[in-house]
Order: sequence, then C-alpha cells, then structure tokens
Amino acid sequence: MSRGSNIVVATTRPAIAEYLSNISKSVSDILKKDSLDSSNNYSYLLIKKGIMHADVVTAGKGNEKTGVERNFLYYLSVHEMEKLQSIEGDKFFSTTHQSNISVPDEFFEFLGIPKIKRREGKQLTQHEHPIINNYAKVYLVNDTMGYFDISYTKEVFNHLGKSPDWDYRELKVELNSGDFTPIQLSHAVHGIGTKEDVVFHKLRHSIFRGDNIIMLIRKVGIITHLYIMLEKNPRFFTIIGKSSSSWENYLNQNNKKQLFDLIKSETISTENEKSKTRKYQNHWRQMLAEEMMNYTPTDNEVFCPLTYVSANFNKAGALFVASHIKEYVNCTMDEAFDINNGILMTANADALFDKHLITIEDDGTIIFSFLLENEYKLRQEIKLTEKVFKSILNPDRCKYLEYHREVFRKEEEKRRLGQS
Repeated sequence: MSRGSNIVVATTRPAIAEYLSNISKSVSDILKKDSLDSSNNYSYLLIKKGIMHADVVTAGKGNEKTGVERNFLYYLSVHEMEKLQSIEGDKFFSTTHQSNISVPDEFFEFLGIPKIKRREGKQLTQHEHPIINNYAKVYLVNDTMGYFDISYTKEVFNHLGKSPDWDYRELKVELNSGDFTPIQLSHAVHGIGTKEDVVFHKLRHSIFRGDNIIMLIRKVGIITHLYIMLEKNPRFFTIIGKSSSSWENYLNQNNKKQLFDLIKSETISTENEKSKTRKYQNHWRQMLAEEMMNYTPTDNEVFCPLTYVSANFNKAGALFVASHIKEYVNCTMDEAFDINNGILMTANADALFDKHLITIEDDGTIIFSFLLENEYKLRQEIKLTEKVFKSILNPDRCKYLEYHREVFRKEEEKRRLGQS
C-alpha cells in the first residue's frame, strides 16, 4: 500500500483484504471468494481518502462571504472554529467553492475514464459530466453506512449547537435490504459527485470533514464494480457518546480477548503475535491522530494537546505516541479499547505522563510532581508551559484523568517517602 498526503492506494488483493477486514464484512467476503477462484482473472484498486474542506458538499461548508458558522459539516462548534480562526486567520478555513470529492488520477485511469477539463475556463454543463456508471456498476456498501444516516448528523448538530435550514426528511437515504445499494455517480471537473446523483448527493450531507471515503474498484474480466464505503472520524463517536463500531470491528477481527490478554501480559512469543500487537498499536495511534486532525488548519496535520508541537502525521508521525490515560495493565477490556482513554502526545510528554510525573486537571492545568516544580527551564524546553488543549477534555476523558490524578497522588507520596 502506498500513502500520499491524504490518500492511501493499494492494488494487491492480500493488502486490500487485510485493510478492509475491519471496514466491511460484505466486501471482505467477496474478496475471500475471489481468492478461491483459480482463474485469477481479477484486478483491483483501493483508494482511501480523508475528506477535506474542499470535498464537503456546498451546503455544509462556509466560505469567505458566509463565515465559519456555515461550516456545518465540521466536528467543531462555531465557538471552536472562531477560536481557531482567530489564531490562524484565513489559513484555517479554505474559501474554495468546489462541490465535488476529489480523487487521484489512478481512479480515472483504472476505470478508463478520460479526465475532463474546463472549456476555456468555463463551467461544464451537467450534460457534459460523464456518468461513472457507464464504466462500472456503482454500489454503496450498506454495512459501512450505519452512522451516515441523517438522524446521526442531526444529533451531532444538536450537540455542537448548529442549526442548518435543511429538510432532514428529504435527506434520508433508503438503503437496499441486501449488502449493497446501487447508485448513480458522476464525474465533474473537480472530482466525483454532482447534484444529479440524487442518493449520493443526499448522503454527502452526512459526510463531515475528517471522515474517510473508501473506494474499491474490482475488475473481473470485462465487468467492473465500484464499491463505496464510508468511515467516521473518531470525534463523531465522542460527540454522540457512542463507541466506535469501526474500532470494535477491527478488534473483533483481531480477537479482542486474545489481543487484550497478550498485550496485558506483556509476553509476546512469536512474530505473528508481535505483528498483531504492532497492528493494534498503529491503529490506536491512527485513531487518536484523526481525532486531533479536526482541530488543525492543514489536512493531515496533528498536534500534541500538551505541548502544541504540530506536524504532518503522514510525514512525521513518529514524533507522537498514543498514550493510555489509565495504564493498559490495569484496564478492563472495555477501558483498554476506549478511544477516550487515550491522548496523542509527543514522546517527552508521554514519558512524564506515563510515569505519573505530570497529570492533568479537568480544566487543562498540568500538575507537576514536586520533583519538577522548580525545573522551569526543563518545562520550557519540552514545551509544557500552557494548559492542555481543552476541546479534548470531554466528560469521558475526564473520568480517566480523575483516575490518573489519584495514581499521581499515590506516586507522589511514595516519592516523598523515598526522599525522607
């Protein structure tokens, strides 16, 4: 699998099958059947793309005239967006009027669709938009659409204090009773999806910045299928107070109980078990990173909410550690795999947090061990001089921090006794 700035591309069935095992059972079953076919007359292209501001449907985003309050399809309140804009200025909120989801050239090349261009700078008419269905049978994958129902979108709006003037009844998408729902999909200058694609256009009113669209093109001889899957950003689940079904599916695929016992015991005896553990840790870290991407001005940029060190996660992700708040060894299984029991941190901050040399109050104040109270130069050098970024301190995360503070107090007592 290759990784670009905001896109993952894969062409080999084993890599695609492994990736989709925690995304869609119905598509995974198709790939399993393909692997049993001795004719081997198959070719594939998988594209995963993070939804950026430019990809959001026009009705869900603001521009330089309408302001940030029109950025409905963001997992941020208006207050959070105004605060970010005051820091970043025009850098944070793009003013693009693009209304399509951009996709890489490989998408069109694999389908054999000529990439269209504007005529002398003029907008194409809808009649000039090629219909992708002329090149492939196009389906929504139903088992990935559950949280993309407009009722959940309305729930997010209610939590964030947003009130778009949408007719929610008109935006309800009816899925087929089977595994897949056939749809029409068009190609425009800037990417895929136009107003004429009625079902997909409705669906896009529930696709927020930071969500993922995953497209699998599968060719069997002269027959081509395009399967469209969707994946929610982790902050969605924090906002509505639900656990992540994608995360649960991933863990179930990897035998959650076995994996939990394996990591908790800290005994990893085979390469297969080591690989499984690394895979879990990478997935956990990716989810925490995607949560932080909601709060940054540039797509794929993350930052440590303690030190405010920021970087492109795809290029410099090694700077960041996925830190458990309640240490894994003392967690129940549900706690161990709760995304609110984690914070993405720089390695220096994680080292102090993990050893309970610092802890965090509910208001974001960092409390230092008495060993570090007068180490002002050190605290400046490792950038622990401000309150923690408050937006991550939701009620569930604060419950774990309450536990962390209690352990911190006990460790402080031991340290003081050790010095007496």
